[in-house]
Amino acid sequence: MKDYYVILTGSKNNAGDFLIKYRAKKLFAALRPDREIVDLDAWKPFDAATLELVNNAKALILMGGPSLQSHMHPGIYALTANLDDIKVPITTMGIGWKSISGNWQDSYDYPLSASTLKLLKKAAGSGLPFSVRDFHTLNTLAFKGFDNVLMTGCPAYYDLDFIGKEFKLPEKLRKVAFSLGVSFIESASMEREMKSQILRLREYFKEAEFEVVFHHALDSNTFLKSHGAKQVHNSKHNEFAQWLKGEGIAYVDISGSAESLVDYYSSVDLHVGYRVHAHIFMNSISRMSVLIAEDGRGKAVEKVIGGMVVEGFHHYRNDILSKVCKKIFSGYNRYVANKRVADDVVAQMRYELYSKGHRMNVSRTMMDSNFSVMKNYLERLP
Repeated sequence: MKDYYVILTGSKNNAGDFLIKYRAKKLFAALRPDREIVDLDAWKPFDAATLELVNNAKALILMGGPSLQSHMHPGIYALTANLDDIKVPITTMGIGWKSISGNWQDSYDYPLSASTLKLLKKAAGSGLPFSVRDFHTLNTLAFKGFDNVLMTGCPAYYDLDFIGKEFKLPEKLRKVAFSLGVSFIESASMEREMKSQILRLREYFKEAEFEVVFHHALDSNTFLKSHGAKQVHNSKHNEFAQWLKGEGIAYVDISGSAESLVDYYSSVDLHVGYRVHAHIFMNSISRMSVLIAEDGRGKAVEKVIGGMVVEGFHHYRNDILSKVCKKIFSGYNRYVANKRVADDVVAQMRYELYSKGHRMNVSRTMMDSNFSVMKNYLERLP
């Protein structure tokens, strides 16, 4: 085998997680053809053989999603108990923060465990730049004293066939996809509003094929085999699917692979909904998308590529009393849902059509600019 990088990835069942490494590998193939890629599951601790494999690599790359969390090590990247066992340079690629409220000021004092900070400091000592997927994450690290960070965007933003090419409006909206979020699992108000949005938008786009998209598996046997999967997550998704069935609304499960996501959304003219990587993918191929942000991951996208983003909630109750109430009463609702989401989606779409794709053209320009930063990052890897 020629020189190689080891990448640690977190794809288990969610289609978007598979898209991250799918696109990352294409970037490596195009921009770093001098390196092979060895892909390992991030949540599995290194045994002796894996540690030897890692230590013979040119670099160990911690791949995104929202892995910059308090328990990043060992909860997301298990690695080794003794980080000194890792002898090669460590860096990140497209990692992001995870904040439900998602306010900019949340990046000022973002909680990271001692073990996570030790990992980040060891990685920074490698002398390589970190790659993060949004400016909120960059600011989070800056406030922890890390100044070796590049905002490259998520690898999933970059389809090399579309870089530098102009966005064009579709002649007709033939197919509209609505991606379902996850906040409805714990919030009755978010569930109520998602259902209201689906009904309203199905009617508004009645001349087009309209379908609701699940990025997590509906089949319980498939979903519960995934590392860390919870029964309540699957049960609530299946309850939602049954509601859709009762309303006569078509739905589809695209979980389990990047290819299923790519194939499905490549047939869609407009995406509306909560899944960040549906929005990222559609923008990457210059298709129309309106993201409804249900947490900080969604909110952060707007600073990265502009585009059409609607905030799905007004406020998330994060005070101590609300946290206590949630622990005592499982049904306690910490979200104040936005009841005007569907109106906002319609208004943004009307403007986009009237302006011949104003915001979509801005997104295309910003992605192309961010791609130059991603290239810079990849060129600086050993």
